[in-house]
Amino acid sequence: MSDKVGFLMEGQEVLSYDRSQKLPKKQQEYLNILDKQMDEGFVLSDKKIEQPNLQQKTQFIALNLVNALSQNDDNTALIMFTYLVNRMPALKQAKARSKQTEAGQQIGVEFIFDEVKTLGQKIEFRPDTLLH
Repeated sequence: MSDKVGFLMEGQEVLSYDRSQKLPKKQQEYLNILDKQMDEGFVLSDKKIEQPNLQQKTQFIALNLVNALSQNDDNTALIMFTYLVNRMPALKQAKARSKQTEAGQQIGVEFIFDEVKTLGQKIEFRPDTLLH
């Protein structure tokens, strides 16, 4: 079984996380802060979520991850991806696709919990470079 988790945008792997690397305490604390901030509520798909559950939090984080990637904000993208991998221990891969509709651009993220194999250009995750 692989310890690697991939994030794909439009079919190309752009992020990779190695679960065999222990997440430093500082990054773990930051993920807990993210949880506390989200517990206060947020807007997801134009709807105010007052008391989000884990599924709603991971959807919110995934959309922020896609947004960070589209803005070439690799540090934020890595933090968001780290959150997803950390909070969903069975996650093997996440796939994001966007499509243009009459209402504007829509983004969909699919979480894969089965074993997968992919190829593509990626940003390697190194826990020691996330937060300084």
